[in-house]
Amino acid sequence: MPEDPSAEDAAAAADPPLGADEQALLAAFDRLAPEGSLQWGFDDAMRRITAPPAVPTPGAAPWKGLPEDLWNRGRSARIGQRFVGDVARVLADTLAADARAASSEVVGGLNVATWDALRYLAARVELLEARHNPARLEAAELATVPPALGEWTGQVDTWLGPPDPMAVIVGESGDGTLLRALLGTGRRVRGVEPRGARVWSTLAEPRSGAAGAPTPPPDVVLGEMSDYLGELPAGSAGGVVLVGCADHLDLDGKVGLVTQAVRAVRSGGRVVVFATDQRAWDEALPVTARDLLPGRPLHPETWLLLLGRLGVVDIEWHRPSSGTVHAVVGGIA
Repeated sequence: MPEDPSAEDAAAAADPPLGADEQALLAAFDRLAPEGSLQWGFDDAMRRITAPPAVPTPGAAPWKGLPEDLWNRGRSARIGQRFVGDVARVLADTLAADARAASSEVVGGLNVATWDALRYLAARVELLEARHNPARLEAAELATVPPALGEWTGQVDTWLGPPDPMAVIVGESGDGTLLRALLGTGRRVRGVEPRGARVWSTLAEPRSGAAGAPTPPPDVVLGEMSDYLGELPAGSAGGVVLVGCADHLDLDGKVGLVTQAVRAVRSGGRVVVFATDQRAWDEALPVTARDLLPGRPLHPETWLLLLGRLGVVDIEWHRPSSGTVHAVVGGIA
């Protein structure tokens, strides 16, 4: 007997809404699902080579025998049926079976050759990737020290220009201090942070409005900043602030990150790159992180060069007065 739909609706209505931390976790699972990734696509293609779908292809239909009207094509054909009809039928069936067997053998050989070629190619790619990160470690697995932005927290808003409806993307958002400072100015802000513990602490920290009433937690995404920016449509962000992630990536990752940031910001928006002093970075890191992280901070002059080559305009270098973090700010033409 089918269930009562109204009972299901009532049960769903009785369930409490998901909290911000649960929503962030479910969204992270959706983004990190393997389907659609490069590795998933490769594995799926290899599976289809060895186990092709059972769909008939043109020219591969089963042999249906001799045409029904073959022996009705004139007096000679009818006479021939009496002499060689059975032999012709057996011979045609044999030839058809041989043709199918030969075709299957050729296709099977091509599949094996394709499989071997791709398998060896995949092995070579894995060897090259292992040179880049032989320990297979993610940055979130290593203990790093978040950049100290104390002297810049109140100035970031002035660098970003007038607030607009488009959100400012901050990554890595860390403990949420910069997010809350920008939210207090009336901006739309979204944080991106790969470390789950920092995301949960940001979402769980209580906040009160002007009247003392609780306000919603900041909008925080659990994930890597480079991956998140790559999924954004071009010109869909009001600004991008790079914190921490611009320090620990390797050179290829840094260039890719800032390229995605420039692409994602609308015309007239701003890009802010925080770069930790290299000596302070080395002194603050634990030994394991210093040895295993793929990269270290670039000098601000290097960021000036990279941003300029990407077409960023009005670039400024803000030197710290007492801290160890520099700020490089530029506009999108």
